Amino acid sequence: MKKIFFALLGVALMAGNAVAQDFEKNIYGVRAGLNVSNVSVQGLSADSKAGFHVAGVYQRLLLNTHPLYLETGLQITQKGFKTEFLAETTKINPLYLEVPVMVNYKFNIKDVVTLYPSVGFYYALGIAGKGKLETAASEEFGTEAQTDKYDLFGSKGVMKRSDFGMRVSATAEWQQFVFSLGYEFGFVNVAKSVEFDSDFEGEDFGGSDWAKMKTGNFFISVGYNF
Repeated sequence: MKKIFFALLGVALMAGNAVAQDFEKNIYGVRAGLNVSNVSVQGLSADSKAGFHVAGVYQRLLLNTHPLYLETGLQITQKGFKTEFLAETTKINPLYLEVPVMVNYKFNIKDVVTLYPSVGFYYALGIAGKGKLETAASEEFGTEAQTDKYDLFGSKGVMKRSDFGMRVSATAEWQQFVFSLGYEFGFVNVAKSVEFDSDFEGEDFGGSDWAKMKTGNFFISVGYNF
């Protein structure tokens, strides 16, 4: 019995090692793709805007016996939205440096394609971006045609630099090629109240007080794992 027990134990250990060898411990890749982003704002309807993202991705195997990975990286991502009110159109285009931290579990389908869901969080730091206010000429509202631009995260900007939220995605891998789609939704109120001038020379433009503005972003990525 002892011999049989140790023989079976040895076979199990060898099988476990064989399984572990099937999983890459470190995976590096690059991603690029399309963003379709928007915001949720109390009392305001906003339209989505298209943007882009480029990223470097790193995945680390967490278990030797199962394809459970920690997924992180660094990406440049452009988000934004557009609003229209009376004769005014506001366009917002923030650019973020973003770090996601997620976990994924990989399902291999007949050694042809690998599918995996990912879930986790992200932190985004605003590094650039412009806001634009376009006012149409209107006798009804007593306005003249003009366009005002400002630094989105500056003293006259309307958004805070930091954003934090949840990120979910689904990915398909074929050989070294990768296709993903997913969604990010922010937890943080990124709006700030500011007062600024329309021509930055003293004319009162009013201000922005968008309470509880939170970001949302649908993304599609293509990529390659080295």
